[in-house]
Amino acid sequence: MSKKLNNSINKSSNSAVSSQNNTLFKYFSKSPAPLEKKKAPKPSSEQHEGQEQHRKENVGNNRNVNEYKRKYEDNFQIEQSDEEIVTVRKKRRRFILSDSDGEEENIVKPYNKNKSGEDDNSKLESPNKKISLPASDDEESGKESSPDIGKRKNKKVDKILLGVSFMEKLQHLQSMKEDKNFSIKRESTASELVQSNLDEPVIWPHQKLEFLQPDKIKDKSGRRPDHPEYDCSTLYVPQKFLDSLSPGVHQWWILKSDNYDCVLFFKVGKFYELYHMDADVGVKELGFTYMRGEFAHSGFPEVSFDKMSSILVEKGFKVARVEQTETPEMMTERCKRIKPTKFDKVVRREICQILSLGTQVFGNQCQVTAHYQPNYMLAIVETHCNQQGDLSRYGICFLDTSIGDCYLGEFEDDRNCSRLHTLISHYTPVLVLFEKSNLSNKTQDILRTALSGVKRECWPANGALKCTAERTLKELAENYYSQGDDNWPLVLRSMQAESDHLGLTPHPNSKLALKAMGLCLEYMKKCKIVEKVLPMTRYHLYQPPDSITIEDMNKAKPRNRIHLKRSHMVLDASTLLNLRIIGEEHSLQSTLDHCCTKFGKRLLHHWLCAPSCITEVIRERQEAITNFLEKPTLLQDARALMAPLPDFERHLAQIHHFGSKIVQDTHPDGRAILFEEKLYNKKKMQALFYHFVAILKGFETLLKVPTLYAECGSTLLRKLSQHTGGGGIFPNMKEQLDFFKQAFDHKKATESGVVAPEVGIDEEYDAIEFKIAKINKNLQEYLIGQEKYFGCRLSYFGNDKKRFQIEIPESHARKAGSEYLLESQRKGSKAVRRFSTQETRDLLKQMISAEDERNGVLNDLTRRIFEKFSQQYTLWQKCVDCVAQLDVLASLAEYTRQQVTICVPIIEECAADQAFIEIESGFHPCIAVDSYIPNGLILGTDDTPPLSILTGPNMGGKSTLMRQVGLLAVMSQIGAHVPAQSCRMTLVDRIFTRLGAQDDILSGQSTFLVELNETSLILMHATRNSLVLLDELGRGTATYDGTAIAAAVVNFLADRQCRTLFSTHYHNLIDFFHNDKRITLGHMACMVENDDSDDPTKETVTFLYKYTSGACPKSYGFNAAKLAGMPGSIIKRAYTLSKQVETIALKHKMSAAIVAAAADNGSLPPKKFASLKNLIKQFLQCRIAK
Repeated sequence: MSKKLNNSINKSSNSAVSSQNNTLFKYFSKSPAPLEKKKAPKPSSEQHEGQEQHRKENVGNNRNVNEYKRKYEDNFQIEQSDEEIVTVRKKRRRFILSDSDGEEENIVKPYNKNKSGEDDNSKLESPNKKISLPASDDEESGKESSPDIGKRKNKKVDKILLGVSFMEKLQHLQSMKEDKNFSIKRESTASELVQSNLDEPVIWPHQKLEFLQPDKIKDKSGRRPDHPEYDCSTLYVPQKFLDSLSPGVHQWWILKSDNYDCVLFFKVGKFYELYHMDADVGVKELGFTYMRGEFAHSGFPEVSFDKMSSILVEKGFKVARVEQTETPEMMTERCKRIKPTKFDKVVRREICQILSLGTQVFGNQCQVTAHYQPNYMLAIVETHCNQQGDLSRYGICFLDTSIGDCYLGEFEDDRNCSRLHTLISHYTPVLVLFEKSNLSNKTQDILRTALSGVKRECWPANGALKCTAERTLKELAENYYSQGDDNWPLVLRSMQAESDHLGLTPHPNSKLALKAMGLCLEYMKKCKIVEKVLPMTRYHLYQPPDSITIEDMNKAKPRNRIHLKRSHMVLDASTLLNLRIIGEEHSLQSTLDHCCTKFGKRLLHHWLCAPSCITEVIRERQEAITNFLEKPTLLQDARALMAPLPDFERHLAQIHHFGSKIVQDTHPDGRAILFEEKLYNKKKMQALFYHFVAILKGFETLLKVPTLYAECGSTLLRKLSQHTGGGGIFPNMKEQLDFFKQAFDHKKATESGVVAPEVGIDEEYDAIEFKIAKINKNLQEYLIGQEKYFGCRLSYFGNDKKRFQIEIPESHARKAGSEYLLESQRKGSKAVRRFSTQETRDLLKQMISAEDERNGVLNDLTRRIFEKFSQQYTLWQKCVDCVAQLDVLASLAEYTRQQVTICVPIIEECAADQAFIEIESGFHPCIAVDSYIPNGLILGTDDTPPLSILTGPNMGGKSTLMRQVGLLAVMSQIGAHVPAQSCRMTLVDRIFTRLGAQDDILSGQSTFLVELNETSLILMHATRNSLVLLDELGRGTATYDGTAIAAAVVNFLADRQCRTLFSTHYHNLIDFFHNDKRITLGHMACMVENDDSDDPTKETVTFLYKYTSGACPKSYGFNAAKLAGMPGSIIKRAYTLSKQVETIALKHKMSAAIVAAAADNGSLPPKKFASLKNLIKQFLQCRIAK
């Protein structure tokens, strides 16, 4: 097995040799490969008759089919070879009819004349020219394998079996018409043969290897999966097994043992091959079919890498791209310098990139996607803050490798890890990194539940790969920021000890954050992307949105907490989920998102996750939106200007990658050998220049921004659109854009994929161009000399390495002597022969050498242009930031323009003694106006307490009203206009929600425990400026327990004086608080018919969906049961039981009143005594229905 696998690898590694029998070219199907066809002399008419008679005699003979089966099986035997050579695919010759005009046949043979003066080369004309057959699928390098390709190949096998020449095919078809029984029998035999091969269960050799069995598998250090330090990314492969392998197979197993968790796309020639267990993945996930052979083997052409890798990455796989980084000639030279072993005699291959969700870099073979959401890689480090171990301190680093945004931070968390929950809700990662045995069980439960579909990878906590803050700073100082303090980014500088001017000592409060960054660095180094990402990284300091409330709030008295202000509203994970603020469908984000650009959409997401708490910022945005609405032409023109803009941030990162000299010089990609290099590089560079030119045109379009917004009255719009001289921050890019506009021909660069500088721009390029011009001149002079010799007009024919063939009419070709080598010819009325001579071959070598030199210069020139462009990264990014804000403001204006009812909310500073919210005829922003009844609400004014207990019928709209209030508060503080007649409010520092009923099975939390955890968070962190939305607290436990907890919470929040909507079906709460001046009562109105009927099924409730003051007497649960379709008998029985319960509750209530009155020892006044007498009389009349 190993020898055959090595043979497949070896044979596909030499560009000069090709073999039809190589399994590399038969990967598209399990079906049999076409049989090789041998040329035969063209039969005469007599021979035709004899052959036809012979064929008819043997038509029904099963022996032919058996011979076919033997040939079919033998055709897949692979020659054994231990030498590695690089092959290019040998093109199948195209056979033609003898009288075809204009078709050509390639021949390479010396031209000679016989003694009689006739051309010996007349014999070169193949007497059995054949009709052109369909090209086999292995020639279509751009197509992937699919299950139906095998069927097409079966048909090709049948076609080939029908004969080798055109006449034989025709005769064979005629004979088959005469004998239909043979046709049916032969076809069924072949299909049965193929089907038997497809259906036969296969046990591949790798499935029988002992060290891969579940009970034997180990990591590279020999640890079993039950060992605490087991590394699932490596595999133990016995040395004895490795020694028994051939060089190519040995190379694959070495790479696999170090990257066992990756699917290896192993470059062999111009194909990426998948072997053994990786081939199983290719067949199952990519729809490949196994190649013929003893081992599991599949693959695809290198031009399809982006497509295939993207499919696997989206499905959660890690893909390692293994490139050949050495030619056979380079391997030979390397072996000469050392004493080579058996395993040295194989071309070097290296992993150039490991792709997974979270590590994608748009570069050589990964194109920018249409998705605008960032893909964050999150590294997290934890330590305990107290002896009990229930409080944690986290260091975090999350990074979007596609655009280079990196956030670093360190914070303490509470027992519920609310800050961690909020972090992963705002910046949802696609990959989580952590040290083995570092995270507590509680944190691991959070990651497992909140990020259930996210890939998590652990990093070794000991050994050479252990990450520390000191090691991180040392790594950064040595490789990226070695110029001193001034070269360090401000965020990283703030995390260094002030006493250490070398920057190698971490600040005590930043050790965990730097350690988390070290995890990201090490992981990116393993994935071979650190050189591509770090040079363009922008660092941001991450601070939890509620950082004030935990560190400082406990130090301040409740009455003084109002003065502790923050810059953004806090929206935790529960609030984002319960209010549906973010998301792609039916969320506030999808409702407001009318952005024209990808980077605008990303900024809107950020605004919604962190609404502003600065009044000036909110009012500036409101003014800008109003300015857009007052000038609809400005809004239309602005959106039209931004609509065609590309995703600048990701394309800037892509340009940076191609302009990086570090990547070019040190990264394995710089050494990778692509066998479709010219075609592939041309397409790649064409696409790259297309995007580069699009970026330049996009920025050039943005030069119109200052003029477009020149007349606007909004302070914010002027600031974002005007240059520094005009009081704005929009950068002036004209000088830089003019340089790149004149540096090269944009149209030619897009068409050819090459930057060709004008004469005088680059001396080295000019010298090579002069050299090429001289070679062209010599070619033309030589051609003129040949025209004189042959006495006719001549021309050169061919392309690439077949150029400069002298094309001579056949009537003059007899003058060609032995020094002329016949390369090709064309038959027909305009027959020609094409020759090469020593002179043309020498000039061709000179031309190829000069063109290679020119390409090297052009490639570096292209890199230098991209590098120069990337040097202005700060300028470009500043422009993108300004346009992103303009785009979001225009998006909010477009949303406002489409609404029927809309207003500008009045935002007031937080008062020292009162926080309020007033909404008149407000609408839920995510529900269509036509189907929604507007509602008004007042909380916290002089006339209305800040807490409202909300009651009403089931399905009456309580939860919808609560969500409406929360969403309007969010919209108000991002600066948007809101759907209401009017809205006035003080700033909200945080929105707390306890909406809906849900349990958390994965973390072992019941519905009631989830409720209590969320409520506990509210009680710990709510301030007077908070907005609290509590829906039916206490329903997850016994009625009395739930009522008691709900009452205690209401009392606490009433004391805290935060704006609160507390919905409940516990009508005892109304009795507790109906006279409490801290609390107002409200309900969702409804109309009831047949309310007093003894038959609950006749009761009809019409929901009015209007918030009304006062309490609702009932919840009308039987109406909900009727609407749900429950049987009437069940509803009636439930009604009877409910009356029993009500009677019992009433007796208990009256008993308590009697006992209380009796405790007064007869000192009751006459009126109260009469009331007590009446109460006792009612008590005696109570009867419990049966």
